[in-house]
Amino acid sequence: MTGGALLSALLLAAPASAVTADQPPDGSLAAREQARLCEKLSGEESVAACRSALALGLGPSRAASVRQLLAFRLASLDRWDEVVAVYREAARLRPGDADAQLRLGSALLLAADQPEEALEPLREAFRLRPTDPRPHVLLGDALNALGRHGEAVAAFEEALRLDPEALDGLPAAQAALAACRRQQAWP
Repeated sequence: MTGGALLSALLLAAPASAVTADQPPDGSLAAREQARLCEKLSGEESVAACRSALALGLGPSRAASVRQLLAFRLASLDRWDEVVAVYREAARLRPGDADAQLRLGSALLLAADQPEEALEPLREAFRLRPTDPRPHVLLGDALNALGRHGEAVAAFEEALRLDPEALDGLPAAQAALAACRRQQAWP
């Protein structure tokens, strides 16, 4: 997968959590200013501002958005281990957030090439949001990478049961499903 495709897959895996009215304020003035710089700047300057905003203490929803932007900035710099670390921290801080679990599983699978480690957060994402086919698509990819073809077929078929169009626009997942049905690895 190319860097751009990988970045898109990671970032589109799950949107940042929405703000709700009962969440605490967005943190200190200094933290909010650093968050604005994080959004405005690019490259290393943005990474530094994002990290500063998080260290200074943002409210939960703003911190989740800044963490997501930090991961995007790190991915654009091909710093994949750091992307995984950001998503791992997000999942630790918000264990009941299906999107955080999905992003972690995606990063482990696609950025870190750790399909075995990706299984747990992907299964947790599905447990938290049982009608979402995305964890099953990624789970199918991870199981395919591990050579567990029968389980991969079951995961892909569950995604298709939940949404018959779940694999539309995902030619690699379609090819993996076809190969797994033949008990073959893909690629």
